[in-house]
Amino acid sequence: MSTIEASRDHRESDAKTAGARPPNESTVRRVLSYAFVRPTGSTARRAGITLGLIFGSALIAASGLIHLQLWSMGYRTIPTIGPLFLVQGISGAILAVLLVSSRRLLLVVMAAGFMIATIGGLLLSIYFGLFGFMDSLAAPHAGLSLGVESSGVALLAVVGIALVRGPRQCDRWMFAD
Repeated sequence: MSTIEASRDHRESDAKTAGARPPNESTVRRVLSYAFVRPTGSTARRAGITLGLIFGSALIAASGLIHLQLWSMGYRTIPTIGPLFLVQGISGAILAVLLVSSRRLLLVVMAAGFMIATIGGLLLSIYFGLFGFMDSLAAPHAGLSLGVESSGVALLAVVGIALVRGPRQCDRWMFAD
């Protein structure tokens, strides 16, 4: 056997053993259980999380409204960007309703990711251009959009942490004297 064949055999055996381990059933179950976590614990904790979800939902809806307003002001004529603004506005409204009605961790993560992606799209279009379109921070509602979405990400991150930490650790963390 040549050196090349030996090294090929060695790499193939490493690839087989690296991906051969099946996922642990308890790990999968635990990850899925986190996705459907709802507010629990004391009344103050549940009220705080619910208020955070309501305000986070309002910020997502505001972001969607900003994008719908910009779409109606003329962004609809920009190829690719126009339809994306319309999709962002409609998706923001739907996500806001789902977030406040279901109160699940999975939707909190999706909503925060949605806002991070929106911030990323704006920053990409400002500094590098996106789909052949360059924007600027002087554009209508650009600063407002960044403020609303950044606030939403921060608020939803706190709500998500509170949901993951659970009632015992979170009550000590959030409501310490």
